[in-house]
Amino acid sequence: MNSKFIEISILILSIVLLSKQSFQSMQSDALGEQFYYMAGVVEFRPEVAGTIDALSNHLQAYKEIIGSPEAEDVDIIVFPEGTLNNDFQLSYVPSKKDNIVPCLLSEEENIYADFLIELSCAARTFKKYLVINLMEKEICWINSHDPRQCSRNGLNIFNTNVVFDRDGRVISRYRKTHVYVKNRNTTYEQEYGVFETDFGVRFGHFICFDILFYTPAEELVERFGITDIIFTSKFYSELPFLTAVQLQLGWSWGNNVNLLAAGASYPINGSTGSGIYAGESGILVSTMVTGNVGERKLYKAKVPKRNMNISLPILASSTLIEDNLPKHLRLLKDPQIENFNSILLNFQQQSDIERETLCHGDFCCQFNISASTMNSSLPNYYYYRLGVFDGKRTYEKKEWSNIRICSLYACVTEAISSCGELSITNNLKSSVIFRNISIKGLFKKSKHLLIMPNSLENNLLPIQATKVNWSKTLQGDSYEVFYQLKSESDNLLTFGIYANYYEGSAAAGMHVSYLRKPWKLVKIFHFLIMVLNQKRNIFN
Repeated sequence: MNSKFIEISILILSIVLLSKQSFQSMQSDALGEQFYYMAGVVEFRPEVAGTIDALSNHLQAYKEIIGSPEAEDVDIIVFPEGTLNNDFQLSYVPSKKDNIVPCLLSEEENIYADFLIELSCAARTFKKYLVINLMEKEICWINSHDPRQCSRNGLNIFNTNVVFDRDGRVISRYRKTHVYVKNRNTTYEQEYGVFETDFGVRFGHFICFDILFYTPAEELVERFGITDIIFTSKFYSELPFLTAVQLQLGWSWGNNVNLLAAGASYPINGSTGSGIYAGESGILVSTMVTGNVGERKLYKAKVPKRNMNISLPILASSTLIEDNLPKHLRLLKDPQIENFNSILLNFQQQSDIERETLCHGDFCCQFNISASTMNSSLPNYYYYRLGVFDGKRTYEKKEWSNIRICSLYACVTEAISSCGELSITNNLKSSVIFRNISIKGLFKKSKHLLIMPNSLENNLLPIQATKVNWSKTLQGDSYEVFYQLKSESDNLLTFGIYANYYEGSAAAGMHVSYLRKPWKLVKIFHFLIMVLNQKRNIFN
């Protein structure tokens, strides 16, 4: 009798404990959904440009990623710039106000390319928010307020982000403002990419080169108050301050916003770099592909909802780190690096402490460095300089910014001209362990200004937030900025403070047409065709 009673008691207790555990698990999941959302960014390798089957290959790969088991719990998936279609496979794109679900349109009323329809259906089937980037066409005269001349074929060609909701509806369309190298149209009036989600987060989005300018990137944060940003890119990394993940983390940190960045994966052409970032809390997940071949992979992370106004634990995933040096990644070099006021560090003793104040004009920075030599017998090793810069930074297409930088950075030789380079053939290594680095500078206050930490190790990934201290305090008409490496590093390439003064920037020729000759007869011809036949791809 007692034995039977004990068995029943144990059974009841087990049921109670299991029920409690199940309830706690359900409660935890509910809390997770309340305070976090699951985001995914895709590092995507495009087919070689001009390949006939590239679009179908890309589309099939997109759909496989969207429907993959890895994506099952993801709320929003971001694909990179320039990895879907090309100039020969353009599509019209509806605006948000059209309230269109391309997947549900009949053949007679659907003027959109098949790939846009299929991705709308994929979003609808798998109940995901999707952000894609594509080459868009628009009839030139459709905007009657635009006085600019039309192109020969009567079309505007845009580099465009498109956002689908879980029903496959187009809820946001943004056309790139700062066009890099290629001839693309820009909108006559500035557009902004903003959309709401059913998980309570409001997103802004922009494209690649836009990240270096106030409009639209910084404006989304400063003017619109958006705390979650989407960044599609085909970014060409530049040493020592503007490699892809290095910039992504810095921008997210400097603005203290979440950033979802998806990058094209074509390292031999210079493009790679994706990640998810939580502002001053640092990297949640990131990758830089440095091998010969890019990848097609979904990286995901649990992202804290910033609109909850509470402190949340950061659930960081592991960062992909390549063991080998980037032998196949093509890297650009800062064209202004030789204009820095710099000094060469000379670590003669086994343990050295360097204290320096450097100025470039009226802009000064203080450096305190504690380091020790690892192996002075190494035949090939990096040299290090401390540098300060205050001036104009030029980009492509005559665009530029005023920047201020104070930083430590690596050089291949003692010569200033060798700074911002990686010497793969000589297999350079660091012969120095940096035990502590602190940099302090006064940055004059400006209406539109972004100050961000800037670090890079030889795997082309920045230093994690847990290994540094950062502060920015207003003192009169300047910000005192302090950046400190508090953990040892024996593979450092860059460590510094980077400030972009947007008010001192220029974007020449932002609103230029694709081909700038007026063709009024072409306009009339297109109008008649549109009236007579609303079928897809009528201008192909």
